[in-house]
Amino acid sequence: MAEPASQRAPLEVWERIADLAMQQIFHTLDIYFGEDQENLNRGLDIFDRAKTDPIFASRVKSLRLHWAYEEGDMLDLMARIFKTALPEFKALVDFEWIGYPEMRAEMVQAVLASHPRLRGLGLIGWHFDAVGVSAFRNLRKFTLRAEDDDGFADMGEVRTVLDENRNTLRHLILGAYLARHHSWDSAFQSVTIKNLTHLDLVDTRISHIVFARIAHAHNLQSLTLHGTFEEPGSAAVVFSSDQIIDDQHTFLPHLEAFRFVLVGHEDEVALYQNVTQFLQRRKRLRRLDLGNCPWELVLNVLPELSGLRVLGVRIANLTQQAMVSLVKAIPQEMAAINVTTVVSDKPLNEYAHHFARFGTLSFLHLQCSSQRRPKPNLMSEKDFQVQTDIWNSSARSIATALPSLDFVGWHGEHYVVVRTDTGVGCGSVELKDLPARRRLDCGKGVDLGSGDATWLERKDVPIDYEMPGLD
Repeated sequence: MAEPASQRAPLEVWERIADLAMQQIFHTLDIYFGEDQENLNRGLDIFDRAKTDPIFASRVKSLRLHWAYEEGDMLDLMARIFKTALPEFKALVDFEWIGYPEMRAEMVQAVLASHPRLRGLGLIGWHFDAVGVSAFRNLRKFTLRAEDDDGFADMGEVRTVLDENRNTLRHLILGAYLARHHSWDSAFQSVTIKNLTHLDLVDTRISHIVFARIAHAHNLQSLTLHGTFEEPGSAAVVFSSDQIIDDQHTFLPHLEAFRFVLVGHEDEVALYQNVTQFLQRRKRLRRLDLGNCPWELVLNVLPELSGLRVLGVRIANLTQQAMVSLVKAIPQEMAAINVTTVVSDKPLNEYAHHFARFGTLSFLHLQCSSQRRPKPNLMSEKDFQVQTDIWNSSARSIATALPSLDFVGWHGEHYVVVRTDTGVGCGSVELKDLPARRRLDCGKGVDLGSGDATWLERKDVPIDYEMPGLD
């Protein structure tokens, strides 16, 4: 009988493996402060350990604080505890403040004092309250999610953040809420826009001023446009201005990732036509999501995208023919796919076998906009059990049909695939539920195994205020 692996390998090898695992596990910490006592205690334990264990604290590179407190003594206490622990995270490079109350001037100064050289800063809430945030001077990534312009901080400070970080800032994420007044016109006057390599506009009104500035951001490699164009006709003209000279595009020539999810432009056929024309022969494009773009237009452009590895597509009326056309139109090297539909000829899991030609596919999400997990309060206990069994077996059948999958998406929910090999040609497949997404969890959500899947399933596109389970 062979020795166990733990006895064959030298102790120092296992120590090194354990150290690497610890670095990965604690690279990013999410700490939740709110009414949940278990989460609160866990957060306080982490802060206590950071004060006494410098090796542990040095492993944390990204810290994300989620707040859900009303004004009062408890909030003041938690804030004081956080400020005393913050300086111990000496290797911190990214910091995000998520929820309510939003990050305000006093906390901005505390973070600035302990970590003036942060490379990434995120402010995600309902208002922009972070007065003084423009004092940071080394930002490579800046995220602001504010529903409207009604915060303690002047929106002009967003422009100042960009100006003061013009030599370093490369990734900008700006999010709002379409139902409320907001404008990014001032921010986009900054000279920094032309230096960006990654830009995400989320739940946002996109004015012609903003889009014209984007059109001159020639260094962009990744662009997300989610929201509403104030002048869709003008936007269509800008997209149509792209030309191909010596196999190079004149408009955004370095684009590798493009997300185009519009709200309220379903009848703007000319806009979608020009967008798909703009995408033609883009061999560098690796990631694509065209939202509600008509399926026929998407299908026409897909065969020309030889570098495509990640695709989000909406086929309103999913049929056998449409599915066959899809899998034939995209490269065999696909890594992540999301297919959304409104009406399907048959249960979506019965289409899974079509994706068997993609040997490197690690993530597949099939979803119908009208389908949700069975709820016990809407049916009898017996029906609930039957429907839940059907739900679970349908999702599991996708992983069974596609051995390459590590993660499965099923009608908006995510699962990790657990495969057990019990012998030659034998084995079992189980799915483990991943946590449901949280409201305001800007773009992160659960780990889906790769940057490709994370991009495809981005959690703040769109932020859904109506869907239950996001609180």
